[in-house]
Amino acid sequence: MKRTVVAMAACTAVAWAHAQSSVTLFGVLDAAVTYTTGSGPASSSKWQLSNSANTFSRLGFRGTEDLGGGLAASFWLESGLQNDTGTSFGSNTNNQRNGNVGDGGLIYGRRSTVSLSGVFGELRLGRDYTPTFWNTALFDPFGTGGGIGANQIYFSGLGGLTAPTGTRASNSVGYFLPPTLGGFYGQVMVATGENASNAVLAGPLPLSIEDDGDYAGVRIGYLSGPVNIALATGRTKYATGDLRVSNFGASYTFASLMNLRVMGEYYTESLGQVDGKGALLGFILPIGASEIKASYARYRREPGLNLPNPTTGKFALGYVYNLSKRSAVYATAAWLTNSNGAAQALGGVLTSPDHGSRGTEFGLRHAF
Repeated sequence: MKRTVVAMAACTAVAWAHAQSSVTLFGVLDAAVTYTTGSGPASSSKWQLSNSANTFSRLGFRGTEDLGGGLAASFWLESGLQNDTGTSFGSNTNNQRNGNVGDGGLIYGRRSTVSLSGVFGELRLGRDYTPTFWNTALFDPFGTGGGIGANQIYFSGLGGLTAPTGTRASNSVGYFLPPTLGGFYGQVMVATGENASNAVLAGPLPLSIEDDGDYAGVRIGYLSGPVNIALATGRTKYATGDLRVSNFGASYTFASLMNLRVMGEYYTESLGQVDGKGALLGFILPIGASEIKASYARYRREPGLNLPNPTTGKFALGYVYNLSKRSAVYATAAWLTNSNGAAQALGGVLTSPDHGSRGTEFGLRHAF
């Protein structure tokens, strides 16, 4: 009897292992020595060992099960890591400020999804990237990482780094077009803040916040040969004023010029009565095992009421040397300018309004 039970258990384990097509552990560890400084009477400077300066550090698990007939079920759990301190990045539970979860233990805040895919495309549920984030990340040579060269529109914008849905949305349902449409691709997402129907914002005139944190967005693009273009738009509802983001990104690879890739983005947004506009132009030039990259970004806040429009510009220059397919060393330098009362700075330092900031970093990245 015992032998029969053991045999049955072994057969069950083999069958489960066969059905589970693949499970992968993956990650990135990225650390850099960074020096940043501001200017003007209210300024500071800082040396630090930073993380994610070239690529965001992360630890993840993903798996796919072949269901037959062209169907597949998948999962993806990915946590951001601050490997300079051994902690994780925070997350957000409801696409609202009160849903922020601080840095600390292992949080799968980068992505936590389960999905079903087939010839129809992919249906994905959980916490995932918003359609309006992708163009800002993909059409900048430095992406949206934590380094001093990363996208200034993302760091300065109303719908960027600090917005609950500026990067990802929780409680989302997303759909992706299949990769068989002659180069066309696309994503649609809806997400909910999960507030009760009688939820209100306390005050002299209570406001209903039933819809706060509800997000809807769409992205459509075309990729063929050297050309990649995409348009995205999205809205997050808030009783105090909706957040609206739209952007257009494009890139072209010149095969005759050492595969030089030129890219850019135009970005518009509004939060209540305040508007913002930004633009970026950059390139990546591969030379053997090396990459030279540069970008210039400019962002302007428009508060209205005949007030000045705070404006920030940033030029970044970077070099990456790939030691292997998984490891690289890199260096970046960046210069930032402010006008009309803006006081943006690099790397967590202070700079006076209408003054500049600059920084350098040297780092090592390893992927597994």
